[in-house]
Amino acid sequence: MAAKAGGARVLVAKGLVGGDDGHARQFLTLVDPRTGLPACYLLAGGCLQELNWFKQQYSSWLVGDSVVADGGMYLGTPVDPLLLLMPLLEKARAQQNVFQDLEQIVSMADSPSAHLLAELLAGSGQLACLCDVKQAGGQTYYRLNDDLVLAWLRLKVDQAKQWLLESPAAAFSGMDDLGLTAYVSGLLGEYLAQHWQERLAQALDLPEEMPQPAHPPPSSDWDAPPTEKKVRLDPKEAAKLKAAESRQANKQAKLAKEASGMRKLSSFFAPRPK
Repeated sequence: MAAKAGGARVLVAKGLVGGDDGHARQFLTLVDPRTGLPACYLLAGGCLQELNWFKQQYSSWLVGDSVVADGGMYLGTPVDPLLLLMPLLEKARAQQNVFQDLEQIVSMADSPSAHLLAELLAGSGQLACLCDVKQAGGQTYYRLNDDLVLAWLRLKVDQAKQWLLESPAAAFSGMDDLGLTAYVSGLLGEYLAQHWQERLAQALDLPEEMPQPAHPPPSSDWDAPPTEKKVRLDPKEAAKLKAAESRQANKQAKLAKEASGMRKLSSFFAPRPK
């Protein structure tokens, strides 16, 4: 959902609160690794975050002494910069199929902000998760390796599955391994081109047609239509409400029973038979 231009906006993201930590805070335009279209990201606290716009119906914000009538907000979610670099690594390999340094690789991007990916990853050694690496003349050179990519993606799936199983959401613990693997693979697929999604599914031995899960993952309130209201009650409050409804039903039944033996008021004014 797109935000309206102009006016104050609310942003919730990592790295916005606190003193100067030496990291720049700036908005970036980078290519979405799945769609290939420009998308907005935030770099704050040394953390790259994708920005999503969310708005509930009938909501507003109190900011200082003013009210932001449009209750929407931007949410920053940390994203692995390697996922955004994968399309560039593929492009570099397709064009020359030789080892290249990181600056050469990011120079192939259409976005001028792509050089910040090189700054985030420089010296971290993370590219060895995806690439064959060579050292020459004090420089480091990389070339994408598909086997390493798939091993890295499978590790991400395993880590996400473990996190979900340990999360408070009971529905995840009730899912079987196949269903949970497919669910996590779908989440990761939001950051992968179609051919990588297919290769990952094959590497995970996922069937083309998934059976209906016995325990589907919990739905998010954000997925609900704006007009739909979800009301959650505390178990004690729910019990009280149920008891009150039961008492009301019993009272109505008792009144109806008593009323069945009573004469109508009009019967007292009916003419007497001659």
